[in-house]
Amino acid sequence: DDDSTYFWFGTDSVGEDLFTLLWSGARLSIIIAVIVTLINTIVGVIIGSIVGYYGGDLDMIADRVVDVLANLPFMAILKILKLRFGNSIAIIIVAFTATGWIGAYGTTRMQFYRFKNREYVLAARSYGASDARIMAKHIFPNAIGTLITSFSLAIPSFIFTESTYSFLGIINYAETTSIG
Repeated sequence: DDDSTYFWFGTDSVGEDLFTLLWSGARLSIIIAVIVTLINTIVGVIIGSIVGYYGGDLDMIADRVVDVLANLPFMAILKILKLRFGNSIAIIIVAFTATGWIGAYGTTRMQFYRFKNREYVLAARSYGASDARIMAKHIFPNAIGTLITSFSLAIPSFIFTESTYSFLGIINYAETTSIG
């Protein structure tokens, strides 16, 4: 009997330390949250900036595609991917990025609509700047503040969603544990 051993949160039915399990689960959840949020932000920013800058028919087509994707139930996407490809971390990342980029897309699209007809953009266009240069050097730096805010809010949102599904047993990692 060793009196120096202390379990802060106690142990589970098997005798594992709950504090250690919580920390390892938090590590996994945070890593996956950052990866998913980065992928969603990159995809959303690329598509949203192109659609927001060019607008017109491209905007109409992109909006219809986004409407269809946004109305797919996440639970159905997750279950179909899990049934077909298994329950690995990569499949969970794919499930969360299938429709997760739509938020970053909408924010970026709105920002590009907002800034594309400003005076400094028109001046750059009149000096012969390419569309890619205008998007990267003139519009994107003005939109980055809103994107960083939405990025930082997406991480805890993902952790909450993933831990809820993990707690309910919908997501279960074979080799490791999650916060849920």
